[in-house]
Amino acid sequence: MDIARCFVATGAVLGGLGMVMGIVMGVSEDFTLSPAHAHLNLVGWVSLVLFGLAYRTKLASSGALATVHYWVASAGAIVLPIGIYVTIVRNQPVIAIIGAILSLASMLIFIVNVWRAPRFGT
Repeated sequence: MDIARCFVATGAVLGGLGMVMGIVMGVSEDFTLSPAHAHLNLVGWVSLVLFGLAYRTKLASSGALATVHYWVASAGAIVLPIGIYVTIVRNQPVIAIIGAILSLASMLIFIVNVWRAPRFGT
């Protein structure tokens, strides 16, 4: 499994969905879901692609924990915006909380993988 490619490909798909969502909001002139749109773009597109680039450039260790990172990060990037949508529409924040915890767990795993990567110049 090419973990860097998985991160970038998933991020690109989520970025495309975020763009479509933004266009739909703009056309309808209803920006109620802007927080869900922003999180889809930032957590889905930006974070996942940056994670992928870090793995590709060896800034993070790409062992078995990187695969766990991919699945946790992808789940968080999908669940968080959906949860924000449900919170806005139904005032039920549980899914958003789960998505936020997954996203935080993802970042903590990434930090571990960065610290485990070989140092530059050694």
